[in-house]
Amino acid sequence: MQIIKKVVVKQILTEDSKTQLKEQFLSKQYQLNKELQQLEFVLHKKLKANKNNVNYQNSLKESFRRELQRRKEKLRQLELKLSQLDELELGSEIREGSIQMIEEVEEGDNWEGIMKGTEIVVKNGVVDEIRKGGMEDD
Repeated sequence: MQIIKKVVVKQILTEDSKTQLKEQFLSKQYQLNKELQQLEFVLHKKLKANKNNVNYQNSLKESFRRELQRRKEKLRQLELKLSQLDELELGSEIREGSIQMIEEVEEGDNWEGIMKGTEIVVKNGVVDEIRKGGMEDD
């Protein structure tokens, strides 16, 4: 029988990966700033087009305010990630996310051993290590 299990993917921080991560964060930051400007432009345009409908304007302002807040929060998180990245030493492990894998399960297998976490460690785009029996990650 086969089951699907979650696997944590970590990256070993090298000079190249650090530069690549920084570029990704800066690109996302730039994109979010563009989205903020676009949202503000669209809001002002819609408010001007509907200047006689106060209820619609209030509803519009509230919905745009929530969307602007959401993006500003993402920007704050990116700024935090950028500052943390600068402080990390080369060789540090960074969690990239998780994937799912299929694992074969047979009668008599140790269930706890199967369910213990598996980690894939990547260095410069190459699988460097596969660790079994680590901490379970929910």
